[in-house]
Amino acid sequence: MDKTFKSKTGSSFSAENFSVVFRKGQMVLDFKKTAPRIDNPGEKKQTIVSEHQPVVMSPEKAKAFKELLEKNIERYEEKHGSIEVTKPEKKESEPEEEETQDYIA
Repeated sequence: MDKTFKSKTGSSFSAENFSVVFRKGQMVLDFKKTAPRIDNPGEKKQTIVSEHQPVVMSPEKAKAFKELLEKNIERYEEKHGSIEVTKPEKKESEPEEEETQDYIA
């Protein structure tokens, strides 16, 4: 990935994870980045720092964004080849949880 991207409106944000939360009339795309931080040099203690950049939009704008993203992914794959998506494996020891909220990650 090209890490030299610069925005005219501010610094860019490189997300390594994301989630979507919604309720009637609103969708939130939450882009996330996590990194370890050593608090005191010489100590082995680390803190995990998590940054979020939420984007809030109407369902209509979210659907328009989805369509635009699909078109651009198709164009990207035509030019650079297929994008392979790997899904994380479920851990057998974890019990299945019942869904209680409208959350996609």
